[in-house]
Amino acid sequence: MLRVKEKFQQYLQYFKGNILVERFAKVFSVDVFVRGINFLLIPLFLHLMTKEEVGVYDYLYTFAFTLAPTFSLGLHVGLVKMYHSYDNSRDRGQLLFSINITLISFLSAVFGIVYGFGLDFYIFDFLIEQPIDYQSYRFFILLAIIVFIYNVLLTMFFVTAEKISKIQRYNIGRFLLVNIIVFASLLFLSGDKVKIRLIATYVSEFVVLVYFFRYFYREMTFVYNKEMIKRCLKISLPIMMTSVSYVFINFADKYFVQKYCGIEDFADYNKAVQFALILPVIFNSFQNIWMPLMMKETDVKVLKRRTNRVAKIVLLSFVAISLILLLAIFVALLLGIIPQNYYNILKFFPLVAVAQILSVLSLLYQYYTSYFEKTYFNLIISIIVGTIGVILNYFAVKQVGVFGVAVVMILINLTMWLLYYWFSNYNINKQLQINK
Repeated sequence: MLRVKEKFQQYLQYFKGNILVERFAKVFSVDVFVRGINFLLIPLFLHLMTKEEVGVYDYLYTFAFTLAPTFSLGLHVGLVKMYHSYDNSRDRGQLLFSINITLISFLSAVFGIVYGFGLDFYIFDFLIEQPIDYQSYRFFILLAIIVFIYNVLLTMFFVTAEKISKIQRYNIGRFLLVNIIVFASLLFLSGDKVKIRLIATYVSEFVVLVYFFRYFYREMTFVYNKEMIKRCLKISLPIMMTSVSYVFINFADKYFVQKYCGIEDFADYNKAVQFALILPVIFNSFQNIWMPLMMKETDVKVLKRRTNRVAKIVLLSFVAISLILLLAIFVALLLGIIPQNYYNILKFFPLVAVAQILSVLSLLYQYYTSYFEKTYFNLIISIIVGTIGVILNYFAVKQVGVFGVAVVMILINLTMWLLYYWFSNYNINKQLQINK
């Protein structure tokens, strides 16, 4: 008994003095509150909107969320990798200014061409089989894409610059303003509920983003540094290209479900995905702290040991959380908190949760491509796995419907995890050989 007590005290002292745990607790405490309540609010949306409206909104959200990384140039990754390589505020400010000007210029050119020539109509018609009036939602999907891109950039800036209090305030501000406006709009405004929710969500998100972007703006040094941006793009462009190919991985399952199973099955499947997204949301809070510290670590042997330890903790804890979520969904359906016509969520959730756990583990080891500045490996993996995934989804959805798509997602994420695990070990061992 005495030995158990001593062991416990050792672990307690370790966690108390661990900067990773300390920072994670600060960000995670707010994220759990904000994200947790957001997930608890999902049943309210299911009561305020019809199942078809929920399906349409979820599809438009997925469409914008999936396309956003393809237009971001991956510059947030370059920011994280390069920020601490400069030891003075002037150089860091030049990096921030160069990134922002490059991103604004790129987005203006791309969206000017795409929206000016109506190319977005062709993209939407190609990806979506359901009769959705895209014209009505077009502007707000564009706004959503911009918000998604800059939200990631601003969040990674706060974390990398170690402005933990700012990211806490940013998350709380988004939670309060967005939810108050969205629920008030859905309750008191009549008309197209999908359009009402899109407008309320992304106009309020944009307002909060602009307000907090002033902290990014204050840190900028108004000098465009071509050498900095060249190095940044060398790291980030493969990430953007990977995001393009990731569209086929992240969007393929939803594309085939809505095309061959209908909008209502899509609503059930996507709600199962949304509940399972609690897992990557938790991990996202951790990775916002982990990634900057990882990039600063120079001892690859220590980094390998820490990563493997984190992977074990993630696997065990996420399996436990998934079981709790499954029970919570069952109780919510039983009590009518979630409408009874969403009962199929229970069937899809276990498979979707397994896919999300594997996705998180894959992401953990994927960071090594940025660490070793070999992000082109992401592109190679995503093209190969994405192509195989599309082919498997095509045949699986026709044979066993939604279940087939869910199983394919498990296989895709398992394959990616194994490939990134191999990549990390190969390059760590190679680095250790060089260091000898």
